[in-house]
Amino acid sequence: MSKVHLTGQPAIAFAEACDRGLVREENQDSVLCAAIPLGALLVVADGIGAYMGGAVASKMVVESIHSHLAALPADYAPDLAIEEASALANSNVIAAAKAPGSPYQHMGSTVVMALVQQDPAGPKAWVGHIGDSRAYLVRGGQLHRITNDHSAVQALLNRNLITPEQALNHPDASVLTRSLGHGSQVEVDIEMVALQPGDSLLLCSDGLWGYVPEQEIHRVVTDGTLDAEAAVQALLDLALAAGGQDNIGI
Repeated sequence: MSKVHLTGQPAIAFAEACDRGLVREENQDSVLCAAIPLGALLVVADGIGAYMGGAVASKMVVESIHSHLAALPADYAPDLAIEEASALANSNVIAAAKAPGSPYQHMGSTVVMALVQQDPAGPKAWVGHIGDSRAYLVRGGQLHRITNDHSAVQALLNRNLITPEQALNHPDASVLTRSLGHGSQVEVDIEMVALQPGDSLLLCSDGLWGYVPEQEIHRVVTDGTLDAEAAVQALLDLALAAGGQDNIGI
């Protein structure tokens, strides 16, 4: 668990947690929060658990994104930066998987990232994602989901072919329609969110949102008595109390 504090008005605080959970033998999630010239970077990557190398892939994704974005000047276009970083991460995972003798030929990862920037008009968050790791905005006591999962189940939900209740236990719940490492080209969805004082951003893998009911996540992230670090710990505790059946990145 760590924090990054950025100077400026308003002040922005960050915290992170990454846990193996109680069932999986390996932690295939990777997380990062760091101050870079472009702003503050948050990343959560979830290695695809059906294949060997998920931990390697998620770590590579986080490191590739961080190294690319950290080298860019403060005035670089944030949406272009996220697109470039995603493409680089995808290429790096594919190259590592195809290296001679690699045991990780099918490894891949999801990713969700937020680039938080101070602006004279107010802070902004540029959110990019590939796969089913999610970003949420907490504002005015409400929890708003920013990202739309790239998954078979989400595609069915979008077409009103199943209900949210049916989605919870759908046999294709783990099937992704988009991920890093599984194609020479990958599309990243990018949203710009104008932030207000008192807002919070939550980035997480499905080890949290897939096992902890949204109303419980809402209860924690809207608790004004919790700072960023305490909120992250409370969310992690909820995921572990729910069985800790997956790795948890927050």
